[in-house]
Amino acid sequence: MNFAFSDEQESFRETLRRFAAERWPVAESRRLADSPRGFEPDVWRALASELGLAGLLVAEEHGGQGASFLELGIVLEELGRQLAGGPLFAAQLCVLALQNCATPAEQAELLPGIARGETLAALALSAGVEFRGGRLHGAQRFVVDAQNASLLLIGARSAEGAGLFAVAADAPGVEITPAAPLDLTRKFAHLRLSGAAARKLGAADATAGCEKTRLQAIVALSAEQIGSAQQCLDMALAYVRGRFQFGRPVGSFQAVKHRAADAHMRIELARSAACWSWWVAANSGAASATAELAEAARVVKSLCSEAHQQAAYECIHLHGGQGFTWEHDAHLHYRRALSNASLFGSPTAHRAALARQLGLRPRLNGYACAEEGAKC
Repeated sequence: MNFAFSDEQESFRETLRRFAAERWPVAESRRLADSPRGFEPDVWRALASELGLAGLLVAEEHGGQGASFLELGIVLEELGRQLAGGPLFAAQLCVLALQNCATPAEQAELLPGIARGETLAALALSAGVEFRGGRLHGAQRFVVDAQNASLLLIGARSAEGAGLFAVAADAPGVEITPAAPLDLTRKFAHLRLSGAAARKLGAADATAGCEKTRLQAIVALSAEQIGSAQQCLDMALAYVRGRFQFGRPVGSFQAVKHRAADAHMRIELARSAACWSWWVAANSGAASATAELAEAARVVKSLCSEAHQQAAYECIHLHGGQGFTWEHDAHLHYRRALSNASLFGSPTAHRAALARQLGLRPRLNGYACAEEGAKC
């Protein structure tokens, strides 16, 4: 089996890399950190409409490109290099949720607006939200790009089981409060629902669809982590090759070589796992989350989170005193690495879940968890 990307996919990657470097470089992401919106409308229109990235996973019959998860991985990896993308990540999560949970008629109604980039949507899959009496009650913290959304897709518990619900962001009973996140280049908001009227989408019990969406979100995040990690290593290598001490490049010193080599090894291992997870997501059945997808998501969350954090950490240290300054981009990548590591569950929690899936008894600090539901 050939896991290499095709020539067409590599050409697509080059186009995205040029677009991100020219229209949405990390300097622009830094500038937009102080903006309530976090993106420029004209750049978003170019990304969503001209490149068609908002509708990348949307079927052609609904105005999208009908691409696979492999192409999504390429997109998020290249945008991750520049910490760019704005509402794109949240939009793709909403597309996945609708594909997994909504009926064909509901998809035909909601997907075209997202594909055109006109409908900004945000997804909240929370165990803390309930649907009772035809209304939503509860809260979720740190919802990606909720403050920019006009449409909210909420995963909530009901008498029939888990379900996906559509809510207008400006509906009565919906309170969206922008959060002050660790990651300055990604917008988060806290969501509170106090009797908000909601529309139920799809089947009465969408537990399988919501779980599959959560696993796919983890896999999608891995692409962004790989892109940012590789950019951190590239920046560090460029610096140590051009920085001279005692008449020779700093990069020629053995201690520096070891730190760079360790980061490179972790990134390559994580990249292999990420590409495998994209392939699994692209080939997983539509009906429910398969065991292989769950395994891939748990493996990739652990490996990519840790590789990303190490690469960002080494980027700071290999730049010496310069790397610790506010003006350098290294801290922005480090903030993204820490934020992404906690998004959708920590590496430790996913390793424990993987151990249970494989029939092993998860351990933490040498002690076995007492039961399957124990917090590890």
